[in-house]
Amino acid sequence: MDTATAAPCVVMLVRRLPEVSNRQAYRCMRFVSLSALALVPTIAAAEGWRVKTALTTRVIASDNINYSAVSPQSDSLVELNPRVNLTRTSPRLQLNLTYTPRYLHYVEETFDSRVAHDYNGTGSIEIIDDLFFLSGTAISAQRNQSIFNAVPSDNQLSPNQLNRTRTYSLTPSFRGTLRLGDIATWRSSYNIVRSETAGSVNAGTLTAETFNGTLAGAPATLSWQVDVNSTKTSSDIARATDRQRVTGSLIYKYDATLRLVGRYGYEDTNFSNQRSGNTYGAGFSWNPSLRTSFSGDYDDRPFASTSSFRVSHRMPRVAMSADYRRTLTNRAEQILSPSGAIDLAESLALLEPFASESDPVERLRLIENFLRDNGLSRFQVALSPILSDRQFLQTRWQVSATRTGVRNTVSLSYFRTESNSGIGGIGPAVGDDFALSPIIRQNGWTASYSHRVSTDSSVNLSYTTSKSNGTSISGLGTNRDTLNATWSTRLGTRSNGSIGLRMTRATVTAGDVDENAVIATLSTRFN
Repeated sequence: MDTATAAPCVVMLVRRLPEVSNRQAYRCMRFVSLSALALVPTIAAAEGWRVKTALTTRVIASDNINYSAVSPQSDSLVELNPRVNLTRTSPRLQLNLTYTPRYLHYVEETFDSRVAHDYNGTGSIEIIDDLFFLSGTAISAQRNQSIFNAVPSDNQLSPNQLNRTRTYSLTPSFRGTLRLGDIATWRSSYNIVRSETAGSVNAGTLTAETFNGTLAGAPATLSWQVDVNSTKTSSDIARATDRQRVTGSLIYKYDATLRLVGRYGYEDTNFSNQRSGNTYGAGFSWNPSLRTSFSGDYDDRPFASTSSFRVSHRMPRVAMSADYRRTLTNRAEQILSPSGAIDLAESLALLEPFASESDPVERLRLIENFLRDNGLSRFQVALSPILSDRQFLQTRWQVSATRTGVRNTVSLSYFRTESNSGIGGIGPAVGDDFALSPIIRQNGWTASYSHRVSTDSSVNLSYTTSKSNGTSISGLGTNRDTLNATWSTRLGTRSNGSIGLRMTRATVTAGDVDENAVIATLSTRFN
């Protein structure tokens, strides 16, 4: 199976996208993916792979392990979390895959012991030099059944409030040059996403197909660009949606620091009342210095306006950013691009000693080692995602600041979202939180402080508060506050241990939920 056979298959798919059925699309994507996999052994044999293995044991003693407001039960949970990480970085192949089969044993048998198979993998391969690329993502994890319950952010303790969600994404893409009197650049991608949820609530499958194509003129002070987009979704519990959009843009580059964009086009949707019509928008990016950047984008569309704005600034030891985003989303996009989460790696990458490292892979490795040595989690989560198969409009604000000192690290972040199911939805909501309220507002903030006691140990404090409220029913909402205090230490060149206290105070529709837990962990890297 060679690339000469695979390429025409994808060309057919891109050219005939409106005519290709779901079954034909999946067959073609499967054919292309097998072509890519056939190349992997050859590349692996020539360039090699890197495998990392580790084991984390966690013991939790909780006085309310089921997070119940009416019948709390105390129990101890013993977790065994072996982890295998497979990576490869080469000119043609990038791969990062982690698999963790979590074994959870409840000593007092509050719940049955179980194995939770978690995995998270991303990869891309260059099949035809400088022309055809294939990338993919696979994620499997336990998720909250509802934003209106009290499950903590680790999503392991209370299985009666959790669902297993698996999400897969496959994207073949082309890029190259076309001669149209002048030199123009063509880029296109066809993305298939499938998200499956298993459990007593929200069970079902969501499939989304997206085509993006861009024809851009040669770089110049004044240039042009044409974009073609198509998105189709289908679900077991929500009606199918279909959107097509064509826009033309003029791009003005004043200098290396300032870029202005204006665009106009047409969009057709099958949303409520068959909303279709003209669309127009504008955007800009301004980088007055290496430390400061501004960007913004606005679109007036037939169903609503969408926009995004971001500002970031860094000083020698402080990084700050503010984001605003208003866009259509759904369950799969929420999982692939989490909202309500701060990635500390993004802030730390702007600070020394990490900013001076030019290799992004090595820079991330240095950051992850720094976070581990200081007992910090890379992702700071304050809000649970809304797992709905409907296309819904979400408005999100996020502000964060991180200060890194010689022995102290302080991070503060604030989130606020408003999710509206009445914009992109068709028919009544079924089986998700929008069935309770068509508009859901969430907000929260997280503060963390880490102090390095010695070269081998550190103390970390974090406080997270979040609120989720429905607008249609009075009293529908959840408030949750969680305090973590953890001492961690290095036990050897490849082992780390920690012991800490977690206190959770929550108010849900059934009443108040209080939980106190002592948590001990032991982690060992074998290579």
